[in-house]
Amino acid sequence: MKSRHLLLSIAIFTIFSCKERKDPSAFYYPAEWEPHQAIYIGWGEAEWKKEYWPFIIDIVRALDGTTPVIFLSDTSENVQVLKDYLEINNFSPDNYEFTSLPYYNPLAPRDVGPVYLINGLGEKMVIDFIWSAQEAYKDFLITKGVEESKAIAYASILESNQKVDSLLAVKDGYDVISSWLSIDGGAIEVNGQGTILLNEYWMLKYNKGASKDSIEQELRRTLNLSNFIWVGMGLMEDPPDIATIIPGYFGTGTDGHTDEYIRFANANTILLAWIDEEEKDKHPIHAGNYKRLNETYQILKKSKDQNGKPFDIVKVPLPDLIFKPVQVVEGRALGDSTVGISQFLESEGIVVGDTLQQVAAASYLNFLITNDKVLLPTYLHVGGSKEKEEEVKGIFTKLYPKKELVWLDAMRYNWGGGGIHCFTKQVPLSVNTKKH
Repeated sequence: MKSRHLLLSIAIFTIFSCKERKDPSAFYYPAEWEPHQAIYIGWGEAEWKKEYWPFIIDIVRALDGTTPVIFLSDTSENVQVLKDYLEINNFSPDNYEFTSLPYYNPLAPRDVGPVYLINGLGEKMVIDFIWSAQEAYKDFLITKGVEESKAIAYASILESNQKVDSLLAVKDGYDVISSWLSIDGGAIEVNGQGTILLNEYWMLKYNKGASKDSIEQELRRTLNLSNFIWVGMGLMEDPPDIATIIPGYFGTGTDGHTDEYIRFANANTILLAWIDEEEKDKHPIHAGNYKRLNETYQILKKSKDQNGKPFDIVKVPLPDLIFKPVQVVEGRALGDSTVGISQFLESEGIVVGDTLQQVAAASYLNFLITNDKVLLPTYLHVGGSKEKEEEVKGIFTKLYPKKELVWLDAMRYNWGGGGIHCFTKQVPLSVNTKKH
């Protein structure tokens, strides 16, 4: 199998190196506003996973049959349970596809699902990148004093997630190109014309020993990219796994996936999460975000697209900070009102019985573009600023005048460190343009 991957890798490198995009046989990684064949949504039966079921229904209702849905689950799940739940909510299971495969946590298909390449001949292939969380979890355990061999063994529980993309590709009959690069789906932001936005801190941290040049070369080889924009760190409220943000405040997140703070709206427009000057002094987290986002803004102002043209940069306000008190308890589990002491370093001085503030990973940029709709989070029901949300509505209405904006309550996922975009994964439609 590895030799086959090697031959395919050589073949795809040759294709990418020698053919321009005008050649219909050349593969490329499409932008998310290009047509979708389907949307993946993950689910599971465990009680904590069932808490996301209303969110699943909201997304299915929002899609309203305009984009087909494929439900992903672990092989241990009883698919009939979800089918019954869909029927209770007046959705016919016959209208959806259900796929099971070994899958430790199917609630984040964005990060581990297939990275599809398409071409103008109606063909697809999949790039098999390394998922960062398994290595990150091992490193976390080591910082907690766990022996390396045991840390590797404990982290191996996540191994099945590494294979989700290739298993789905094989199931559908697509060739798979293996890559040494660690990059999650939520960290891949392209304009479909050859440009990618990369969080420099994240990419170098999760690709230890790799240089920016070697990363760029691998992205050229795998995704047919030509223009690389290295931007600043992600949001303060998007820390690695579960971690302290500032003393007394913690969050859970991805350590800076781009889908939380910087997105392409079209080939020439970049959306950047933003904190205004007058807001930055209202809270230390605001101040930290202001510094980080302003750094990225300065980079973007000097950046050019693949054709040497400047971008339109649109600042999108961050929602007001959303946080709640939780009590520190024994163990490492995170509940609605508790967090395990083992999540924190001993040097932080946190003890069982302390009360901390958990900050939600709330962002308007964790949105999903579909064939005829844009799914966005709303924060009005949790006391969010109506003025900010109206501003966001105006931005997206102007950008997507032909698409319906659908506002969803994503707070359950925000508390878990993600959003609508993380919870889903698009399957691009590949059309044979030579027939048209």
